[in-house]
Amino acid sequence: MFNNDLINLMFDNEWFDWDKKFYRFNRDEKDMRPYSIYHKDKKIIITHNILGVNKEDLKISRENENNTTYIVIEGKTKDDITGKEYSISSRLAADDKNLDLEKIQAQAKNGLLYITIPEKEQKKIAQKNIEIK
Repeated sequence: MFNNDLINLMFDNEWFDWDKKFYRFNRDEKDMRPYSIYHKDKKIIITHNILGVNKEDLKISRENENNTTYIVIEGKTKDDITGKEYSISSRLAADDKNLDLEKIQAQAKNGLLYITIPEKEQKKIAQKNIEIK
């Protein structure tokens, strides 16, 4: 196991020099915008970055604040190799008029959280002629 002095040396660029030009990370969900929203098969799929947080440590809830419904994602995991703590605290305002928030499903895979919400069935208004007087 590395001691702290050795780790500090590594990140002070005495042993390593990171090649920024070579670096590529093909994921839309990054730190400044950790989520993407997709529309598929009459469902909304929110893909949220949860890198470093274990599935077992996540909590997803719905909250209502000032007549707005939010989907709240929270969790933290302490890494058993480095001892560093990774955490997430995020929320998204949800359209409860068009989405069936009672049927939310979620799964975590490969550092991403997938939240699937079906659209509500839209009632079609029957056409009716209105008498003009």
